[in-house]
Amino acid sequence: MPVAERQAGRAVIIGAGLAGLAAGYRLSRDGWDVLVLERESEVGGRCRTVTRGGFRFDTGAQYFRDSYDAALKTAIEVGLGDRFRIPVGGAGVLARGRVVPFVPRSMNPFALLPWRALGPESAAGVLSLSIHLLRGYRSYNIRFPHWWTDGDRLTASDFIHSRTSSDSVRSLAGPLCRYALGAEPEKVSAAAFMAALRATFADRVGCFAGGIGLLPGSLAERTQVICGMEAQHVVLEGGRAVAVKARPAQGGRERSYRADFVVCAVPAPHVAAMTGGMAGAAGRVIGETEYSPEVVVNLGFPGEVGGVAGPVLLTAAGGFRAGWALTHRSKSLEYVPPGAAALTLVYSGREAASLMGEEDGAIIELALEEARGVFDLACMSPVEQRVDRHDPGRPVASPGHAARVRELWRAGSCIENLVLAGDWTRSPTMEGAVSSGFYAAESAVLRR
Repeated sequence: MPVAERQAGRAVIIGAGLAGLAAGYRLSRDGWDVLVLERESEVGGRCRTVTRGGFRFDTGAQYFRDSYDAALKTAIEVGLGDRFRIPVGGAGVLARGRVVPFVPRSMNPFALLPWRALGPESAAGVLSLSIHLLRGYRSYNIRFPHWWTDGDRLTASDFIHSRTSSDSVRSLAGPLCRYALGAEPEKVSAAAFMAALRATFADRVGCFAGGIGLLPGSLAERTQVICGMEAQHVVLEGGRAVAVKARPAQGGRERSYRADFVVCAVPAPHVAAMTGGMAGAAGRVIGETEYSPEVVVNLGFPGEVGGVAGPVLLTAAGGFRAGWALTHRSKSLEYVPPGAAALTLVYSGREAASLMGEEDGAIIELALEEARGVFDLACMSPVEQRVDRHDPGRPVASPGHAARVRELWRAGSCIENLVLAGDWTRSPTMEGAVSSGFYAAESAVLRR
């Protein structure tokens, strides 16, 4: 029976991040009565844009990759196609005191990789990694971890050390993993590292002229969302979800929202509180899912900033605590007032964890000092600044991640009409969040 002729039901979605909003958008489009509950005052989760003093600051995720089919097709569907920008050039690695550029997807091998940062002695190590990547190129797609087979049980650190003795290659593995995966090489799997290599050097990055938060904002306009409403738990009867209990985040009377289908689109550590715990495969996957904290610092300057546009990968060997940095020119000129500039520095993993308890002022001073080591600030001080902490931050594609994704796909949540969604259930990327939301919506339609 065509979808339009099926009797649609009422869906309650917990969480208005990209996964929850994608599910809500797709179900609303298919005729369902949809309600999305979000405890925060705004939608988007780690995919938000704020405006301060004429500057647009992305508070979490910074880019889309041009391989993100589901996210970009959805952006076009909701009218954002003409606002998408893919600036040319600007990527690089800071090594030996200078930025060594590389050009993703270049057909010129001498431009594709930052050879001057690696040095001639690293050629053998690069060749060894390249052969492994090319041998499994189709499977090492950052969007499809269920395709990863070889290397899923080994850490990236162990894999790299077994393949090369080059200190240059090893030192670049850290910022590359933090940039593409949000975690250190000793935390992610070898398969995830290979996917990160492919994503970094084969994908171009871009953003929307109005900020990355335009996508969740546009999705929220196409479904019903209640912000400031914190889901408390899912009501179960006979192994089925029949309602979601929620309470205003600022305090107030608990309310019950009837549901024929529930999408739980929250980080893995929060699922147990919503459902009373998960049995079987879902419980194991949730218990084994790790997160890497993230701190994002945005700085707005009154004048133009010299240097490359970014993103620039930063090494610990160079004395940097940030994993990578970028300017607004790597996204869109519309991010700043005329003649001004914006910088973003991203701290992940251990470095982010060490900054979580620091005051904003101390973090801004650190970021400003590191920014001066990458860009020419001409003695300028920021006129606007913002610090955003994310804990939990990004799910870690740790050893066994691909197997966990496959297991969760096969087994489901163990509750007949409840589906789990979020980047942790797929790829730890924006594309993973969107595609998981679509999968949840398709499950609702098929089970109705």
